Amino acid sequence: MLTRTIKKYIEENKLVRPGERVIVAVSGGPDSMALLHIMHNLSSQLDFELAAAHLNHGLREVAEVEEAFVKKNCQMISVPCYSQTVPVAELAREQKTTLEDAGRNARYSYFNKLRKELDAQKIATAHHNDDVAETVLLHLLRGSGIKGLRGILPINGALIRPLLTVSKEDLQDYLHTEKIPYCLDQSNDDVYYLRNRIRHGLIPYLQAEFNPRIVGKLNQLALIARDENQALEEECITHWNRIVEHEDEETVVLDNQALSLIHRAYQRRIILQVFSRLSGESGWSLDDVEKVLDLSNKNGSSLTLHLKKKVRVNKSYDRMVFTTRHQDRVKFLYRIYVPGRVEILETQKTYMISRINKEDFKSEPGDIYLDYDLLPETLYLRSRQEGDIFRPLGMMGSKKLKKYFSDLKVPYYERDQIPLLTSTDHEIYAALGLGISRMAMVNSETRTILLIKSL
Repeated sequence: MLTRTIKKYIEENKLVRPGERVIVAVSGGPDSMALLHIMHNLSSQLDFELAAAHLNHGLREVAEVEEAFVKKNCQMISVPCYSQTVPVAELAREQKTTLEDAGRNARYSYFNKLRKELDAQKIATAHHNDDVAETVLLHLLRGSGIKGLRGILPINGALIRPLLTVSKEDLQDYLHTEKIPYCLDQSNDDVYYLRNRIRHGLIPYLQAEFNPRIVGKLNQLALIARDENQALEEECITHWNRIVEHEDEETVVLDNQALSLIHRAYQRRIILQVFSRLSGESGWSLDDVEKVLDLSNKNGSSLTLHLKKKVRVNKSYDRMVFTTRHQDRVKFLYRIYVPGRVEILETQKTYMISRINKEDFKSEPGDIYLDYDLLPETLYLRSRQEGDIFRPLGMMGSKKLKKYFSDLKVPYYERDQIPLLTSTDHEIYAALGLGISRMAMVNSETRTILLIKSL
């Protein structure tokens, strides 16, 4: 009966497809041993291959005994078994995290590595609906949003959870009926861990004092949260495509004005999605998100926020720039020759410089052109410098280049990238892509034109 229930759940949720290879995570405990045998029974019915994986955490004296137990039981049912020993306590010290987190990270790291080595498609874990209830309460206590209230998902990337529709009691009955041996991990009773306090203290209390069916109700909440979260995520994709101006591995740029117009719930999701893209989903809190949204609403042309995981957020006019890129100032200086070609290695931009008779010149979009005879013989393309002064076309007098960039709302992270056409004495004749100086503008007396084209 239990096997049929799980088979139906696997089929309805498309957890495993015919021909796939599935790795079952087996600790040797009751839940994982039940999963191992159930998946073994279903492998022929659903046409998938099965392997088992065990990680020895090296934390308890019986760890090697449990590893040998898992291998022996896999051998008895002809399921190939793979194992590895990892010093989890040492990892926890190095990563400055808890034993629980270090162990979980080590397990999934090993399982994913093995999945690639075996060319497997799925990793099955033995989480059941009691685990879902615990996870919902855990996230609730931590002040999670809807995403946390989803509990444990049936499928998450390569991870599948075939047992979510059954209870721990169902699994215990199955083990007893089928006479399947298992090991007991005493650390599961250690109330030092929050999850164990929820399992052995909070849930029994809620069952006794409020609702004996609390586990089922928490699973119901998780199911509702999954559906509602999915609807919000799908709507969020539309907002993401409209709000994101630029995205690469180290930087995401948002249109801050567009961000401010959407509902606060979607704003939070957009920010969390940016964090996830740059440095992974875990470790971020509502406090981090609210700091970014506060920055988004502040006045000012260049405000910066330094967050965890090396993420830096800068509000630059109507943009919110998230980056993990180390911001060294870009500096470059290239002498130009006419005719000639300049490749600016620091910005990966290339320019062609030529001299053309005025009567033969026909401008194209993006061209920078000046009166050749009003320019000095020696010219450079360089990055900006402290104290630069510019005499832009259309105004009398001069203006600090910093103020010129500010007036044009040039983002701070782009300013070092803009090549300036200058003389030896630092007179700026053009800020490429932005404007030219009136000191070398083409006029009615111009005979020869200096043309700069971006390639």
